[in-house]
Amino acid sequence: MRNAVFFIVFLLSLGMVFAHERQVFEIGDKTYLFVIGSLNEPVFVDDKTGVDLRVKLADPANPGDSSSPNAEPVAGLETSLKVELIAGDKKKTMALAPAYKDPGAYKAEFYPTLATTFTYRVFGMINEVSVDLMFSCNPTGHPATADDTSRVEVSEGVTRILKAGSFGCPKPKAEYGFPEPSASLQELSVKKENRWPMVAAILAGLSLLLSIIAFWKVQ
Repeated sequence: MRNAVFFIVFLLSLGMVFAHERQVFEIGDKTYLFVIGSLNEPVFVDDKTGVDLRVKLADPANPGDSSSPNAEPVAGLETSLKVELIAGDKKKTMALAPAYKDPGAYKAEFYPTLATTFTYRVFGMINEVSVDLMFSCNPTGHPATADDTSRVEVSEGVTRILKAGSFGCPKPKAEYGFPEPSASLQELSVKKENRWPMVAAILAGLSLLLSIIAFWKVQ
């Protein structure tokens, strides 16, 4: 029984890794592993989701291994970090809330209203160093790609040494509706807005017709 539970937990952890993006940064004199993605993947338009962020002090022997017992969770970052949601020219800054009984895990819940590319910008202070990190969803989902181990200087005191994996973008709602296609709230709003000019035109026509009838009756 214990082995079965361990196997299930192992599979769930693999699913989290594959559905999330991992980036390792040297920040000041420490090395941090960021694992980021969206809550409740796959994500559909109008469904509840959110930023799912986990931060650990990386295992020196294997910095990209989020399941390593030597990767120590970093708690308390909700006081020094925020996240900005970016979609095109639309932006929204949100607080990061610590996950319940899961040190080093943070979330910021929201409802996506369009099937588009989202970027999560994590910014603030870590290890007394200013950070400004960008993570974008992949419209193709989770393609198998080689890890990027090139050193990239992000900003002063912040260098990325690993980038691996990806997280998916919100999917359209209609094609997954059953037993009928399901329009998104945004689509319904557009239909409603488009309907009002037609209704107004019909009412104006009826008003004109009634005025003509009233005129002929007077005559």
